[in-house]
Amino acid sequence: MTFWRQWSLRARLSLSFVVLFFLIGVSYVSLILWSSDRYYQEITQNLNRSLAMYIVDRAPLIEDGVVNETTMQELAELVMVVNPIVEVYLLDPAGNILSQGVPADAVKVPQLPLAPIVEWLAAPEQGPVFGADPRHPGQQKVFSAFPVGNADNPEGFLYVVLGGERFSTLSDTLQSSFSLQLAAGAIAAVLVFGATVGFFLFSSLTRPLRKLRAEMQAFATGHQLGLPDHDPRGNDEIAALSHYFSQLQARIEAQMKSLEETDQLRRELISNVSHDLRTPLASMQGYLELLKIRGEQLPAEERSNYVDIAFRHCQRLGRLVSELFELSKLDAGRTQPVLELFSMAELLQDVAQKFELKAQEKHIALSLPAMAGAYVVRGDIGLMERVLENLLENALRYTPAGGRVQLGLQQVRGQVSVNVADTGIGVSQTEIPHLFDRYYRAAKPEGVQQEGTGLGLAIVKRILELHGSMIQVKSTPGVGSDFAFALPAA
Repeated sequence: MTFWRQWSLRARLSLSFVVLFFLIGVSYVSLILWSSDRYYQEITQNLNRSLAMYIVDRAPLIEDGVVNETTMQELAELVMVVNPIVEVYLLDPAGNILSQGVPADAVKVPQLPLAPIVEWLAAPEQGPVFGADPRHPGQQKVFSAFPVGNADNPEGFLYVVLGGERFSTLSDTLQSSFSLQLAAGAIAAVLVFGATVGFFLFSSLTRPLRKLRAEMQAFATGHQLGLPDHDPRGNDEIAALSHYFSQLQARIEAQMKSLEETDQLRRELISNVSHDLRTPLASMQGYLELLKIRGEQLPAEERSNYVDIAFRHCQRLGRLVSELFELSKLDAGRTQPVLELFSMAELLQDVAQKFELKAQEKHIALSLPAMAGAYVVRGDIGLMERVLENLLENALRYTPAGGRVQLGLQQVRGQVSVNVADTGIGVSQTEIPHLFDRYYRAAKPEGVQQEGTGLGLAIVKRILELHGSMIQVKSTPGVGSDFAFALPAA
């Protein structure tokens, strides 16, 4: 069985087809030979149905209970000369052979069963009916029979075997003749032809499967370049399997690409986090070491300044850790919005009040729109507050003194639109698609300090995606920026 499994599917199918074709051919030839023999036997018996009757009617074979041996031998010899395939026997009512037209030593069975004779005499139209062959025990042959004397109380039966010794000898001789050899050769040629056709047929049928196997093997070993090329017109199981393999391969390649991108992002994240954590920590460590070493020698004002600087670095470090934790929860799907109805106008006012003092310290005008309604929306009020805080903080951070931050709120076509516009430094059009990437900071003009963690806008984008919304940006370098988003009105 292991040896059989080592063969290819094409070889196994071809061999199975050859074996099946051979068995069908042998069965067909055997059936034809058997049918031909049965047909010949029936034709022979029907043609010679009246042969025994003619012999009995020609001359009396039993007179006064005694076999007329001379008449019997003459008639038997005449019949066997005219028809060499027959053998004539005279039986008594019990089936014993009284006389025969063949040599006595050739008879091997002295008594024959009468049941086939009675059956044939009762219904001679059916057939063929087979009886015993006196010269060959165990063999059955067709015959012709007729009662001798009174049919109701016969003195015996004339039993004529159709296909005697001469016929058997001649038949055996012809079996090895040229005609039979030619027939055997023809059968062999048909088998060879069938095997050849089967091989090419299965080779053609299994070609897509072999191609698919090669592609899967190449893909498994990492040598597959691009997607496999399959004929979309195929509608069989192999074509469907090839199609599904193409889809599977595309999905695996997409997942591998996604994993590579995720791994790259992870590396960048670790690098950026390490840098951003190391910078405030190093600054704090430097100032604290300075205070520890020279604290008593420094003026009180300078010591206070160093403590304030270290404190600001601590605050920055705290914000960075907090935002990293918040963004990781958003990316992992651990934060899901709790939707409820709330007034966007009230939320916008509350957030603006938080930043009024900071705007005044930086000498930036923070203005709210005239609100004609509550502007009720459905969303997570805590997450949307975080969005507004990040946008306002970002606007104030990059707007110079004397600038302006304008908050906007309006309802258009069933959407409540919120925008935060500033007169800050702005960014170029090429940088806008990257503003929401982690740790991305746009190029700043000389003299503008780089502040923030670089995670605020990434958090904004992720929160809005959870609400089915998206952030839009318009910006011009040196003029300002406008960040806007919309939520469905309730």
